[in-house]
Amino acid sequence: MHVFNNYYDNIGLYAIASTENGGVLVEGNYFENTPDPFHLGEASSGPGTLVARNNFFVNSGAGSSGGSVASIPYSYSVDTASTVKASVTAGAGTGKIST
Repeated sequence: MHVFNNYYDNIGLYAIASTENGGVLVEGNYFENTPDPFHLGEASSGPGTLVARNNFFVNSGAGSSGGSVASIPYSYSVDTASTVKASVTAGAGTGKIST
């Protein structure tokens, strides 16, 4: 799984977990007021692997990562993580999606 360019704000428990031998690449996300942005395993589920790179943290924990993930099989570009909050809030919500 590839989780990139998302904005997480005031997440009480955790934002992202990699479980049951799954692989997650967490890249270029903006975490604000999120004590546990990402970790391995959850409750009774065994851990997966998680690689985190180029994320931005405001009043948030650092997250827990480990292992490696397969390369992403498509081309993509990642916005600078510190700009993600502005991009997401400018384009998300009622009346902001154009057809």
